[in-house]
Amino acid sequence: MKGRFVFVDPPSPPGFISFKHSHAGFGEFCKDSRLRLPTLDLFHCASLLAERGFAVGVVDSPLLGHGPAGCVAEVLARKPGAVAIRTGGFSLPLDLEVARRLRRSFDGPILLFGPAAAAEPKTILESGAADAVVAGEAPAAFLAIAGAKSLGKAPGVLTLDGAGRVVEGPRPRVPESMDYLPVPAWDLVPYRRYSFVTSQTAWGCPMACGYCPYPLAQGARPRRRSAGSVAREFSALRSRFGLRFVQLRDPDFALDRRRTAGLCRALTRAGAPMTWGCETRLERLDDELMALMAAAGCLRVAFGVESLEPAVLRLMGREHPGPAFIRGQVSRLKRHGILTYGLYMIGLPGETRKSTLGLIDFAVGLDTEAASFSMAMPIPGTALERLARSKGWITAPGPWRLTSCVPSMRNEHMDIGEVSELHLLAKRRWKNRLMKRRRPPRYSPPPSGGRVI
Repeated sequence: MKGRFVFVDPPSPPGFISFKHSHAGFGEFCKDSRLRLPTLDLFHCASLLAERGFAVGVVDSPLLGHGPAGCVAEVLARKPGAVAIRTGGFSLPLDLEVARRLRRSFDGPILLFGPAAAAEPKTILESGAADAVVAGEAPAAFLAIAGAKSLGKAPGVLTLDGAGRVVEGPRPRVPESMDYLPVPAWDLVPYRRYSFVTSQTAWGCPMACGYCPYPLAQGARPRRRSAGSVAREFSALRSRFGLRFVQLRDPDFALDRRRTAGLCRALTRAGAPMTWGCETRLERLDDELMALMAAAGCLRVAFGVESLEPAVLRLMGREHPGPAFIRGQVSRLKRHGILTYGLYMIGLPGETRKSTLGLIDFAVGLDTEAASFSMAMPIPGTALERLARSKGWITAPGPWRLTSCVPSMRNEHMDIGEVSELHLLAKRRWKNRLMKRRRPPRYSPPPSGGRVI
């Protein structure tokens, strides 16, 4: 491929702010957030190509406040040879409109990528807005594409053949270690406008929770960066970019206790150059590991509660030790100086109005600094989506079901109106709790795992 590769995060849908790296890259779209966050894999792609000597550019339209016309103008100003558009599930129609506008003034290759693009390649390719869809691990795929003589023969590319069938090229070779990824080149954009930047030390999750897309997008087998690689990145974030906080996007930070402890010790030896936040299961943490995390710069831990009903959790392939254990772990984290952020889901199969009100009471009474309430979201390919579709519970059309702040499915006990009502009640009660405090929370929590306040 010839010319500059320009990677694009297109504008947020009207009335929403997009966080396309959330939900394992399927994206989350919030109505009322002031946060501005990067789409991490977009920067991994651009930075890897730049490291290998290719000319690149990045256009982050949600950060810059572009509409579709402004986005296209900014892309064309970079004089691209090829354009890669990062899409999300909910934003796909608008992203295709941006690609169509670009096509009117640009005759080079236009590619769409991200887990949502890989899930709907035929829709994208039949629209005529894009020449190809990129599947698989995006940084490795784009490195192969950039070195290919033609788009049709590039690994990791989906195209249409003459009969209108989706044709997939060979999969790109993906290194076993994720250390092949360089430090993101944040200076490709005005990065200080972000609320904070993000990083990732591990990909993939073997837990297979019924509502979670991480195994779909990243695989069930974890793949990791070495402790040295992460420590070098954290040091660069501080020395090269002047940053002080980074949010980790690992699906489950403490999944491997031995690895987590080693990583924390490496960060401590490096002088704990950054403060950081993560998401993990509370049952993976003990006092020793909490102390190691705090010494390494951990400022906050997000954790999923989702539901308090054992039958609901078992149906979703998830269990946790119960309310008393959660309260105890929150207290332990606080003793180590770590802020806490609880994540709750409204409307999962089996939940009732009574059980949901109990969940809200628990969340408001739990001594966390932040809480996030999302409505059950049937992401394509998950067990939740298959169950909801088989029961006829999905009521929102098309991409509207692909954000947790828009009601999209009912369950056997509550219709979509009741799910929405309880979601708004949860948010209102949490807001009232904050207002009753004399001092506000010390931070604005990120949409860890994709779920935003």
